Amino acid sequence: MDHQALLRAVETSDCKVFIEWYKRVETENISAVRESVDRLSNKDLCGIWTVFTKWVAHATNSLKENPNLPENDSIMTTLLFMSTMATYTIHNMSNNEPQGLQPSVKAMNGSLKFVNCKKTATSICKMSEHYWKVHPELETFLSINTIQWFLTQAIHPKATLVSVKQLWDMKQSIEKLNALILESSGLLTLFLSAISNSKFIGSNEGQKCIACLFNFNTVIVQVLQKTVKKFIPLATVNDCESLGEIYFKAWRMATEQRRADIEFAIQDLMYHAVVACRKPLGVIEGGVNKVPMNKLLFHLLHSIHRQRKQRTVAVLIHILYKPILWRYLEASNGLVRGNALCLFFDAFPFESGEGFEEDEAVRTKQWAIMLGALMDPVPLVRTIAIQGTCRILSQYWEIVPVNIIQDFITCLMRKLLYDSSSADVRAHVVKGLVMMLESRQTHSLLEKMIPLTNKVLHDPNEKVRSEYVFLLTHVQKLRVSKLWEVIDVNQLVGRLAMETSKNVCIRLATLLAPFYCPKSTPEIVFQRCLRLIIDNRLASRKFYQYIDTCVGIEQIAQLILIIWKFLRNHIHKQLQRNKSSQQREETANQRRPCGAKRSRQGEGAESIPNTTENEDKENQDGSTDSEETGNEEFSECSIIGLIDVVCILLSVNKTKFKAPPNVVYWENIKSRFSKTCSLFFRYFKNSEGLRPLICLYGLMSSTSSTLLLSFVKSQLKSLTDEATCKEFSYLVDVMCTWGRGEDLLDLITDHLQGNLMNFIAEKSPLSDTRKGKATRKKRVSFETPKDSKPLLGLRCMAYILQHPYNKKIILRKNLEQIEKLCETLKAVLLIAENNPNRLTNRESFLFGAASLYVKMVLVLACSYKREKSDLKYMESQEKIVGILSWTKRLMENEDLNPILGDLISSAVSSISNLVMIHSMTWEVFRQFLDVVLQVVTKYPSSKSLTLAMNCAYHSLVFVWSERSIGNECDVECESRINLIINCVLECASLVTASGSSTRFCLDENDWSLVRDIVKKILEECHRHRPEKHESIREIVRKMVDTIRLDMMQPGQGDGKKKADDASCQHQLSKAIIAAFRTQNSLAKMILDEFFEVFQSNEKETTLVDCVAIARLLESLGQNKGRIAPGTLANAILSFEDCWLTVGEIEKSSNSDRVAYVSATITELKKAISV
Repeated sequence: MDHQALLRAVETSDCKVFIEWYKRVETENISAVRESVDRLSNKDLCGIWTVFTKWVAHATNSLKENPNLPENDSIMTTLLFMSTMATYTIHNMSNNEPQGLQPSVKAMNGSLKFVNCKKTATSICKMSEHYWKVHPELETFLSINTIQWFLTQAIHPKATLVSVKQLWDMKQSIEKLNALILESSGLLTLFLSAISNSKFIGSNEGQKCIACLFNFNTVIVQVLQKTVKKFIPLATVNDCESLGEIYFKAWRMATEQRRADIEFAIQDLMYHAVVACRKPLGVIEGGVNKVPMNKLLFHLLHSIHRQRKQRTVAVLIHILYKPILWRYLEASNGLVRGNALCLFFDAFPFESGEGFEEDEAVRTKQWAIMLGALMDPVPLVRTIAIQGTCRILSQYWEIVPVNIIQDFITCLMRKLLYDSSSADVRAHVVKGLVMMLESRQTHSLLEKMIPLTNKVLHDPNEKVRSEYVFLLTHVQKLRVSKLWEVIDVNQLVGRLAMETSKNVCIRLATLLAPFYCPKSTPEIVFQRCLRLIIDNRLASRKFYQYIDTCVGIEQIAQLILIIWKFLRNHIHKQLQRNKSSQQREETANQRRPCGAKRSRQGEGAESIPNTTENEDKENQDGSTDSEETGNEEFSECSIIGLIDVVCILLSVNKTKFKAPPNVVYWENIKSRFSKTCSLFFRYFKNSEGLRPLICLYGLMSSTSSTLLLSFVKSQLKSLTDEATCKEFSYLVDVMCTWGRGEDLLDLITDHLQGNLMNFIAEKSPLSDTRKGKATRKKRVSFETPKDSKPLLGLRCMAYILQHPYNKKIILRKNLEQIEKLCETLKAVLLIAENNPNRLTNRESFLFGAASLYVKMVLVLACSYKREKSDLKYMESQEKIVGILSWTKRLMENEDLNPILGDLISSAVSSISNLVMIHSMTWEVFRQFLDVVLQVVTKYPSSKSLTLAMNCAYHSLVFVWSERSIGNECDVECESRINLIINCVLECASLVTASGSSTRFCLDENDWSLVRDIVKKILEECHRHRPEKHESIREIVRKMVDTIRLDMMQPGQGDGKKKADDASCQHQLSKAIIAAFRTQNSLAKMILDEFFEVFQSNEKETTLVDCVAIARLLESLGQNKGRIAPGTLANAILSFEDCWLTVGEIEKSSNSDRVAYVSATITELKKAISV
């Protein structure tokens, strides 16, 4: 028998023997252990528990002494089996309880806080629960550890909802505890930490657990309230809604005595919600506040407001808000009124609960508040009032009196909809109308009012126009009335034609789709398309550009095919008519002497159309009624408009067409247009439609339009050297799309080589620079090709490199040709160096060719793998070194040609872009920094200053990015970057003898650029911690010194001039100040360094130093940007410390300056306190 085996295992007094028996029996039959305990007599139970007590005591004592030992696994197993045996014993024992059971239960329960095995702990908790049901007097003692363990598991980061439900199952035991036990046992601390656990308070059971704590006493409620208020700034919106549920459940579960405390706590939150800040607080104690406090508290109270359908809750909300809301709705601060209005609309309607007359008086008061808020002087309050009023009209239309509705609608439609002071107000009125349309009861009124608002379609603000189009879409969708009854469709088309906003265009296209692209037969869709083109061609282009958002690809393909069919038949008929008229003319001219010859010429001219007739036999049939437009307004512009529409539909949806499910449509479209290529070309050859036709076939393969390919080549060859980008861009795009980059590059190379030969023939730089030759070899003179067009070649190549898609295709398919062309242009650098007089202007060939060569070298360097093993990459780096050496040689000339200086700046700026993408070796980078330093030292100007600052920023990012990923960085490069920044700051700070003007002046664009670059440099310095890296700190210190020395200039510290006056501050100082005031962290870094410079000086601070600080702080006080008040307050305290170190003798001799500094401190303190 199993129970006999149990007794024998226990009689050995060896715990290991018992555990082996337990495991063996449990493995054979999971219920065998329980059956064995059931068969034991009371005497046997007393006997085994005499032994078990010793084992339990030994296990629990070992666990408490050394809770983290590896041997604890065996202890956990022992406690698991002991707790299971105890549970079985509790079920089996009669009136006589085994003597050792109770101390064993208490010992195992006490060890719960040290148990790290979930299975063992769960078994002990189950045992404890069974035992206190037998002994209710021990429930409080045993439940504390049990609740504590369940609560610890529930607030664990990896906890599941099962743990929270197990804790809620202990509800009765939790309620039997008192406040003293709750606090002394540490349970209160755990419950308070659970409030900040999002997963815990997000569950229904977790909310109930916290809610039941509010029923203990007033002190506990106050502690809970304090914890909640501390957690709210760090919470999310969902967390706050969960907290609101906790407060409501606590109020509903509480007794009358405790409800008063909970209502006081809710009222306290209501007050804070009214006066809460509407911007995030940022870094606070314990974390970061990312969501505005007014929003967090609003969502907390919203959880209570939405229970207002219960009359008792509605009355409670009115009672709690009565001393707060009505008062703050009339506050002088607009932000406070806005917060109060948000709560007012969310809690609407308020009920007094005192009778019908009192409720009616409260409602009347609410209507007056709403109407007053609509006319509030603050735009924010008006927008909140509009949104809330429209929501109330939508939800409570039946209870709002007719005269009140009339007042509201009049105010909205006649005043606020045309509020010129705020675009947000106008936009919210339109949004409110959309909200009101959700209620069918409002349709009868809005059906008459919305047609009166069509002027809003042309509102100057994009947001208002977008919302109004959305309103019209809503009207159309809900079928409130016919769209053409609300607004003239021609107005919508006209608006689409002149609209610049993409969002508005998309919404207009969606609105007009049922009119011009209906779900009907392709013939009807085509008729609507043609109608739109005739009415407004520009609007048709925009409409079909965005129609893919609301029309399927199949319908788009059908439209393209029927447009093709119409074009084919129309063009064929036109050509037939032209042929007939030409034949009639030839017949009439047969009597002329040269008639026969002209007739033969005519037959030859018509040979191609005859061939086309055989190829396109299908052109003669399949005509539809839709193709015979018969419209008097129809013209050749409409035909060109149809081609534009096809181009737009194909370009916008090309990716969709090439997707596997839609390839059939794409192939069908391609085959149809390929058949009619020659037909279309002959028709549009000498008209405006040729360009869109070329663009159309450019979207297809070159094999489908061989005739056009030849024509495009001839057009490129026939362009003049003065051709603009507009004339050749579409031809270049088509050639690249067709993959004919080889032909294009051959043409460009021919144009460029011809002019280069001319330069070499006139003066060979290679022969002039060779040394060691006693005699000069006879030069060969090349004849310049007559059709050479060098400037056209330069423009075409530059356009290819600027266009990302064209550049990608050319580099992928024609890399070798690009490399050869680059080698061809290499001689330009030497020609420019030896012939600087040839650089007459920026439009000259030499300037453009040198700039193009630099760009091509950089583009090729970016296209290679950035590995030293890649020979081409290393060759490109050598070419960049050659360019840098060339710029150094050019700058050795003291009388540098200004145009040559522009060429150097252009080259340096281009290479700086290569630094941005880290496609440069350290050797090249070092030489690049040398060139930048040489530019800013030898030729200081506003242009070189901005260029050097930009290069310094990119270089700084390059160095620190390489260091952050573990690459070795050149310390010498880092020092050169600092040297460049120092030189820039020093050059910009130099003044003439008069002390009133700098060596050069920054215009508005340069000033803005320098400010942005300085800001980026300071951000990079702040990111890498100046206090840890001396090189970074040097940059910050140099900028601080620039400001400090500028503020200390003689004649500027007398306090008579304003701190932000342009005559008081140099432009660079203004740029640095404007840069760091945009971020509080940057301002703190600069100000800390500013005061550290003064404190590090061994001598006492002079009065001039203090005047400089005062002027800086005065400037920041007048326009602090995003500097936090705390940062300015700390700066003022540091300033006062510096002021105390100024000698009394110096103060007494400079009374004006002392008065200025004292007044500045007083004003700054007053401003910060406000």
